[in-house]
Amino acid sequence: MARPAARARPPKHLVGLAVVAVLGLALVVDFLWASSSSSAAWSSRLALSTGPAVQATPVAKESKKDKKPVGSMDINATFADSPAPELKWEEMAEAPVVRLDGAAIQIKNLLYVFAGYGTINHVHSHVDIYNFSDNTWGGRFDMPKDMAHSHLGMVTDGRFIYVVTGQYGPQCRGPTARNFVLDTETKEWHDLPPLPVPSNSTMERQTSCNGWQQGG
Repeated sequence: MARPAARARPPKHLVGLAVVAVLGLALVVDFLWASSSSSAAWSSRLALSTGPAVQATPVAKESKKDKKPVGSMDINATFADSPAPELKWEEMAEAPVVRLDGAAIQIKNLLYVFAGYGTINHVHSHVDIYNFSDNTWGGRFDMPKDMAHSHLGMVTDGRFIYVVTGQYGPQCRGPTARNFVLDTETKEWHDLPPLPVPSNSTMERQTSCNGWQQGG
């Protein structure tokens, strides 16, 4: 009985070439895959770098000057308060007597101060003169006996002082109709025609009387 013929084996060098070919093909495929991934990454980076730069919107800083208290309103400069003048006060020489509801009027550098209450039971019937130039009092002189002692109406033309009506006597008595004029250069008094009806400020006189009574 005859033996079957033995299968022919491929030469060893062919097997080696086949293995090398497979490995080479695998390397080529891997290289191509890596190249494609790298290209995609570089493309995306290039697109980002060449595209328009997006600038961050700057956050506006709120100035302290722009801050306004809640409920405040802008006022037009036309209606805003003007700055008040800086007034300088100086103390005058003390008056010769205390006075309430007297009267005073200035002519040039002299201030003429008339009558007034000393107490509820005493009224002054003289004039004291204050000199603004040297800060002194002097030149006292008497008033007419029939002239009112408080709540006097008074005006001047620069030389003469016109005294109209007023309250006569202490204890919140009634008004008088008598009027007088003073010549400040000669210190002389002259009568003026009396008013038809005695008159003075009833409200002012009543307020003064209430003040005296409450103060004792």
